[in-house]
Amino acid sequence: MKAVILAGGSGTRLWPRSRLSRPKQLLDIVAKNTMLQETINRIQPLISQRDIFVVTNSAYADIAAVQLPAVPRGNIIVEPEGHGTAPCIGLAALYIKRIDFDDVVAVLSADHLIAKAAAFRQALVAAEEVARQGYLVVLGMRPSSPQTGYGYIGRGDLLGSYNGHQVFKVAQFSEKPDRETAERYLRSGSYFWNGGIFIWRNDVILEEIAKHLPDLHRQLLGLEPSLGTEKWEPTLKRIWKGVADETIDFGVMERTDRAAVIPVDVGWSDVGDWATLADLLPADRENNVVVGHHVGYDTTGCLVYGPPQRLIATIGLRDTIIVDAGDAILICPRERAQDVKILVNKLKQEKKLRYL
Repeated sequence: MKAVILAGGSGTRLWPRSRLSRPKQLLDIVAKNTMLQETINRIQPLISQRDIFVVTNSAYADIAAVQLPAVPRGNIIVEPEGHGTAPCIGLAALYIKRIDFDDVVAVLSADHLIAKAAAFRQALVAAEEVARQGYLVVLGMRPSSPQTGYGYIGRGDLLGSYNGHQVFKVAQFSEKPDRETAERYLRSGSYFWNGGIFIWRNDVILEEIAKHLPDLHRQLLGLEPSLGTEKWEPTLKRIWKGVADETIDFGVMERTDRAAVIPVDVGWSDVGDWATLADLLPADRENNVVVGHHVGYDTTGCLVYGPPQRLIATIGLRDTIIVDAGDAILICPRERAQDVKILVNKLKQEKKLRYL
């Protein structure tokens, strides 16, 4: 089995720690290692580093190479510009096609947390068995709450059991639901969060791209003759300008009749914002999560995140996020953590680019 790590995201909801020059997947936000390094570590020893491919952009390629010295430099695939997950997955499939046309590939995000690494690897082994039969497999995260910020996967008929996991046909992909719908999904026990972790044979995903995204497939075929030659970079830049934005979820998974889901409990989180991070880290006796140096009076339910050399002192705060990144400080109610992305857009509009 091979792995494709998607590592081109910007992580704007974790501003001001996550920046355009160093987004969250390249930071040590939840562990001593960076999130990219943790993604690689948790699939060892199931997948060797020579069989790992990282898709990123030119701004992050050199940093990724430094963080992953055991991954061959030629396995770090550089997109000229981002167009969503479908094109970058197709690009990686083109690289892998030269090596092993029909090997199984696990597609993972570089900026997700998976607390139960052993259980995750066990699920990947099960998914590999199912993928070899021609299915496009997605891991369905068992929901612990009626989240409205995630897509959901509804299970259909049982296909069988593999490596201790039940496998089902996918009955439905659902976009981010309203609260009432999310609560209904949770009660049913038949819906799972879509964490964007896919396992399939490389030839099968290329067939499905050809079927459902024919324009993208033609563009990939146009790239293929130049792969591994001096014409690759100029050809890629020229063709990639005409590639349409598309997610693999909508472009392929929601249209295919070959989708299967494996429900899992692997301690998954997309670490999508500061409030989510606060839920993942241990709290003190006042229910505050502190990273750095904090002294508080009458302060509870807060995330205080800053450098160890600078004291952050608080009085009378409740459920507040404070993030000190040195040149910028974020302060917001915990319940407004998702709005950090709006703030980042405002910084762009006001041309405060030095803070991005």
